[in-house]
Amino acid sequence: MFDYFKKARAGSTGGRPDPGGPITGALLLEGDSFPFDGFLEQLAGARVAGRPASDVGREGGALASFRVGDESFALSLMPVPHPPGDLEGPLATSWMWPEDVSREDVRRHRSQLLVAMTGGAGDPVRRRLALTAVTALAAGQPGVMAVYWPEAALIHHPSVFVEMAGAMASPDAPPLPLWVDLRTFPNRDESIGLFTTGLPALGHKEIEIPGIDMEPGELREWLLNILHDLLERSLVLEHGQILGLPTGRKARIVHGPSMFDPSEGVIRLEP
Repeated sequence: MFDYFKKARAGSTGGRPDPGGPITGALLLEGDSFPFDGFLEQLAGARVAGRPASDVGREGGALASFRVGDESFALSLMPVPHPPGDLEGPLATSWMWPEDVSREDVRRHRSQLLVAMTGGAGDPVRRRLALTAVTALAAGQPGVMAVYWPEAALIHHPSVFVEMAGAMASPDAPPLPLWVDLRTFPNRDESIGLFTTGLPALGHKEIEIPGIDMEPGELREWLLNILHDLLERSLVLEHGQILGLPTGRKARIVHGPSMFDPSEGVIRLEP
C-alpha cells in the first residue's frame, strides 16, 4: 500500500517527470474520518489553478473524485497510519514546522487521506500547482495533523502548507519549499552540507553541497534563489561553471555521482 512512499533517497518518490502520470500528496489525520462534505462544499466555490472542479463524485465516506481541466483527482481515506519509521527523518528535519507546535503529536495520527492526480498534459510545475491547491484545500479541514509530500519526503504543518500554497500559486513563483527538501547537515569541520530531494520530479538533477561556511537558513535561501532561476528562467548549471557565493567566495559546479548513492548522478556545488 505504501510502496510509492519508499525510495532510496530520504524516502522520496522523486523521479523524472512522467507526462500525465500520477502525482500524490497525503494528509495525516487525527481521527478515522475526513470531512468530505465540507471539503466538497468549499471545492464547489473554489478555483483550482484558475479552473473550477467538474464531474464531482462521491463513494461513501472514503472516496471522492472530480476533474479540474484535464486532470483527474481522487481523494481516498486510508484507515491506517503512515509507517512510523518513514516519518522519523522528515519529522526531525522539517525546517518550516512552527516552533510553538509539537511535531511529536503527528506520530499519533490514526489514518491518512491520499490525494492523487493524473492525466494532465501540463508541465511539471503547473501540474504540481494544481495538486498543491487541492491538497491545501483539504489540509484546511478539521482533523488534519500534517501534510506529507512524497516526492520530497517532506512533512509540513497544515497551516504552513495552506499559507504558502495561497501566497505562491503562480508558475512564476511556485512554492518550492513545499515540493523540494533542502536538508542541511553538520560536518566535523563545523561547515554545513546540504542535499535536495524532489528536483528530478521537476525535471532537474538533485543538488548536493558537501560543505560550506554558511548558516543553514542562509544556505537554503541562497539555493532557493538558484532553484527559482532553474525553473523560471531556464538557468543551466554547466559542469565546470563557477557560481558566486554570498560569503564572497566561489563554488564550482560538478556533475558527478551522489555522496550517498554513487549510482545516482547529481550536481555538486564545491566551494
